[in-house]
Amino acid sequence: MLTASVKTTKTKILGTICVILAVIIGIILFFGGKSAGNAAESISLHVTNNEERTKYIASKGFEALEEPFTIEDVLLPEEPDEILSEYNEIQKISGFDLSPYYGKTVKKYVYPLKDEAETFVTLYIFEEKIIAADVASHIEGWQRPIDGGKNIG
Repeated sequence: MLTASVKTTKTKILGTICVILAVIIGIILFFGGKSAGNAAESISLHVTNNEERTKYIASKGFEALEEPFTIEDVLLPEEPDEILSEYNEIQKISGFDLSPYYGKTVKKYVYPLKDEAETFVTLYIFEEKIIAADVASHIEGWQRPIDGGKNIG
């Protein structure tokens, strides 16, 4: 029979526990922080053409016409007013945040939905990346994040 004895002290036990906790915390921060940082990135899809934009819209459960109703450049103000601040809050529901794009010119694509009269999906794109998206009914007067949520208006 093989027997081993280890002389331990409270300091060695405490040191070992601290090292184990430090490793666990490091793993959580490395993997947890990485996935949290990529959450918005996975939502803010890279789109280079109309087909990719309409596929994104379809992935959210909407069927848009193949071509946008309008395409325009929009200069976001350096300092958001009340309307832009409220709009950014509804975008945060879908994981977007417009604040890094304040002061920049973005592309706005408005797609009519096939089976809903006067209802549109709007995509805001900066450097081929979706940075905001919403659904709005011009007849009923509401707007909401593309991922659902409360109607505004």
